[in-house]
Amino acid sequence: MMDELILKEEETIPKNDGRNLPWEILVVDDEEGVHQVTTLALKNFTFDNRGLKLFHAYSAAEALECLVKHPNIAIVLLDVVMESEHAGLALVKKIREDLNNTNTRIVLRTGQPGQAPEREIIQNYDINDYKTKTELTANKLFTLMYATLRSYRDIITLEKNRKGLEKLIVASRGISSRGALAEFIGVTVEQLADLLNIDETTIFSCKVTGYILLEHCLEVYSPENPLGLSCINISDLADGKRDIILSAITEQKNVFEKDRFVMYCSNSSQIVLFFAQMNQTLSDLDIHLLNIFTENLIVTLENIQLNETIIESQKEMVYRLGEVVESRSKETGNHVKRMAHYSELLALLVGLDKTEAEMIKTASPMHDIGKIAIPDAILTKPGKLTPEEWDIVKTHPKRGFEILEQSSLVVMSISAIIALTHHEKWNGRGYPKGLKGTDIHIYGRITAIADVFDALGSERCYKEAWPLDKIIALFKSETSKHFDPLLTDLFLDNLDNFLEIRDKFAD
Repeated sequence: MMDELILKEEETIPKNDGRNLPWEILVVDDEEGVHQVTTLALKNFTFDNRGLKLFHAYSAAEALECLVKHPNIAIVLLDVVMESEHAGLALVKKIREDLNNTNTRIVLRTGQPGQAPEREIIQNYDINDYKTKTELTANKLFTLMYATLRSYRDIITLEKNRKGLEKLIVASRGISSRGALAEFIGVTVEQLADLLNIDETTIFSCKVTGYILLEHCLEVYSPENPLGLSCINISDLADGKRDIILSAITEQKNVFEKDRFVMYCSNSSQIVLFFAQMNQTLSDLDIHLLNIFTENLIVTLENIQLNETIIESQKEMVYRLGEVVESRSKETGNHVKRMAHYSELLALLVGLDKTEAEMIKTASPMHDIGKIAIPDAILTKPGKLTPEEWDIVKTHPKRGFEILEQSSLVVMSISAIIALTHHEKWNGRGYPKGLKGTDIHIYGRITAIADVFDALGSERCYKEAWPLDKIIALFKSETSKHFDPLLTDLFLDNLDNFLEIRDKFAD
C-alpha cells in the first residue's frame, strides 16, 4: 500500500529554555550589612549546575514590587522587622494571597525572635523555614539554600508536569475531532507548537505519495498552499535533518535528539512524520509528552481512515441510487456527477465552508430520488405530458423527501431537503409548496441552478440539448424569477469553471 509522508519543519527564534539561567534569590532586609554578608556567603554557590542571581530589597514595599516584576524568584530571605514591627509577616500574606504565589520558598530571618515566636509564626504564616540571623553561618546558609532550592525545583517540576498534561489533554481533544487528513495536519501543527511553547515560528509541511526514497519529491504543504504544488527533494535536506527523518522511518518510532525531533505516526495505509528543529534542549518532560501525544495522533489517524471509508461508502451509495433513478429517466449517470460538482462549486462561491459544500456535493445526486414512484409510462414518455401526468410528476419532490427524511445520516437529511426544495422558485411559483425567496433552503436554491443548467445542456428523450448562448439567456431572464439572483450572478460570473466540470464529465 502506498505510504504518505508529511514533514513538518519549524525554524524557531532563539529562546532560552531556562535550564541554564541562575536561580533568582530575593534578600529582603533593612540592614545593608545583612545584604553584604549574604552576597559574600553565596558568591560561589551553585545548585544543579546553576548559579544564583540575587535581588535586594530594603523594605516590604520594595520586595513586593520586585516579586511582581520577577515572578520566578525561587527563595525569599525575609526579615520580620523593617519599616514596621511586622512588615515581613504582612509581606508573607501578600505573596501568598495577593500574588497567589505558592511556589516561591519563604525563609523568615529575624534578629529579634521574641517579637516573632517561632511556633506561632510557623503555624499562622505560610513560610518554609524560620531562622534567627545569628544561627545563619556560612555553612548553615549553604545547607539552607541547598534544601530549599531542591524543594523549589521539585515544586516547579510538578507544576510543569501538570501544565504539560493539561496542554496535552487540550491538544489531543482538538486533534481527535478532526475528520480529514489536511485538517488533522493543520491542527496538529498548531497544537504541537503550543505544547512545546514554540510560538513565533515559520512552519511548512511536505507530503509525498509512494515509497520513501532519497530522491523522492516532497510536495510542500502549508495553509497558503493546501494543494502542495511545489516540491523539494528529500536528498536536498541537510545531512542531520535527512538522517533523523530516515531513522524515524526505518525504526518506525519517534526519534529525539538534543534540539530536534521527529514524531512518527502511522496506520495501516499511511505514515505521517512531524519534524521540528528548535533552539532549545528537549527535556525529559517534553519527550514524555510528545510520546503520549504521538499515541493519541495514531488513534486519530485510524479514526480519520475509518471516517473517510464510511464517507466514501456513503458517497458511493448515493451516486449508485442517483444513477438508478436517472437511468429510469433515460438520463446518464454522469448527470448526477455533474450536478454534484456544480452544486459544490456554487456552494463554495456563495460562502459556505468546505465541509458543508462537500456534504451538498455528496447529497445532491439524490435530488430526484422521488422519481422511483413515478410510472415508467410517464417518466419516459417522449412527447408532451398531459396536465394529469404533469401533476403526477410534480409529486416526486415530496415522495423523495418522505423516502429520505427518516434517516439519521446527515447526508440523507441534506438529501431530503434538496429533494423537497429543488423545484421551488424564487418568485414562489415552484412546487411542491410554492415557497418564495429565502424561505427556500439554500441547498434547494443551489441545486436548482445546477439541475437546470445540466438538464438544458443535455439531450433528453423529450428534447434536444440547448446551445450555450440560449442557456445563458434563460438564466439571465429567470434571475429573481426562477432562480436566486445572487446565486445566478455567481454562476454566470464563474461560468468557465462550470463548463470545465461539464467537459470533464461529458457523456
